[in-house]
Amino acid sequence: MKTQETKNKSTAPLRAKQESREQKAVADELKDILVRGYESKDLDYKMSMTWDEKDKRSCCELVKDILGMANTVGGYIVIGVSEIPTGFIWNGLADREAGSFETTRLNRFLQNYADPPINTVLRKKKDDGKMFVVIGVPRFEDTPHICQKDYPGVLTAGTLYVRTDNNETAPIRSSADFRSILEYAIRNRSDKLLASFRAILTTGETPPRAKDDDQFQAQFWESVIRFDKTLNPYEEKNYSGYREVAFYPTRFEANRFTLDELRAATKRASIDFRGWPFLFVSRELDETYTIQDGLESLVAFPDFNGNDRVDFWRLLQSGFFYQRVLMWEESWQRKQGQPLAMDIGAMAMYAAEAIHCLTKLYEELLDDTEQVRFSLRVLGTQGRRLDSVHSGRDPLLGAYISKLPEIRFDRVLPLAEWRAAIIDHAIQSSKEVFSRFNWEQPNLAAAREIIQKMFARRL
Repeated sequence: MKTQETKNKSTAPLRAKQESREQKAVADELKDILVRGYESKDLDYKMSMTWDEKDKRSCCELVKDILGMANTVGGYIVIGVSEIPTGFIWNGLADREAGSFETTRLNRFLQNYADPPINTVLRKKKDDGKMFVVIGVPRFEDTPHICQKDYPGVLTAGTLYVRTDNNETAPIRSSADFRSILEYAIRNRSDKLLASFRAILTTGETPPRAKDDDQFQAQFWESVIRFDKTLNPYEEKNYSGYREVAFYPTRFEANRFTLDELRAATKRASIDFRGWPFLFVSRELDETYTIQDGLESLVAFPDFNGNDRVDFWRLLQSGFFYQRVLMWEESWQRKQGQPLAMDIGAMAMYAAEAIHCLTKLYEELLDDTEQVRFSLRVLGTQGRRLDSVHSGRDPLLGAYISKLPEIRFDRVLPLAEWRAAIIDHAIQSSKEVFSRFNWEQPNLAAAREIIQKMFARRL
């Protein structure tokens, strides 16, 4: 019989490998946060500062932003980035400034103002020789955080702060924001209670609060590296424009689903609306195959017009799904010697098909009440412009060009809510992408019409 010491020694390399993968995933996530280059409800940039409780105004201004973010979607606050009229400058922090930030010290001050308490996670990240502080702010669980103490000109006791659509922190004013907070609080409390009941009935124990998202993020970066470093068939052509999605439940369990369940789910979700299904399944040609912990597929081919196409996806037993496609526009534009662009119709249809796939994929795997994270990423967007010609529409009135290397959209909703408003969610995600191309008032009616025609198979 193995002793406990022997068991620990035998599993030590596995634990070390897992810890290394998790550390890399965290590092990649922090890098992504630093270089995103635009503020949102879940990301705020702050200029360099020293954390000093004697400078209460500066500390309380940071507390205000933490309160607002915790009451909205959670997210990150990056210290060491200043804003200028044309964007942001990554100044970084001096050693003395960075050294003044400590998680315990920050949270101790924060708890004087937040009810219930907020426990942030503070990390320091060095990039391009400069040091930054990244404050991770968790979204409230079932009770929003009220400011419980005044600070003149900054904080008001009894106030509920939120992040506004202008990516600022302000007292809650709109009924829509209040309703959103209320619905999330009720739903989250109900979901946790339901999960606890299920766990008690099946195991006699309450479910652990593990680092679920960290586990899924590790699977995300494994998928990205798998394509970039191993499978990319056009690596020598240096294509930069890709559309990519990942979705997964919020509870992580490595072997939650069997391979047979995954095969049935992919078959159910493989639906063709425009000549090529979003989730292409072809086991006969060995283009869809079994991997250690799930299914994977890679298809690369020239289309009827000779444009390069790449379609890669994987579905893991945890319920994690990842898909990436090459922007077909880029292959065509390179051959024509045209500037790189992204078609608005192609983007809108991709978002709509992705969300439709999400609903069909999890239809028999998850309960309608279970929350599902949807993450959309558009790569290679820096210097790329928006186009509408490929959608058969008139050219856009204006040159809308992105200054960002990539664009992200992320949202968590119950499966039933994703299913109830597929087109609306696709329009919202497309709007977020278009706005990062500096298209301040995008033509969403045109995007909606394209999506409706696609689902009606009238393209």
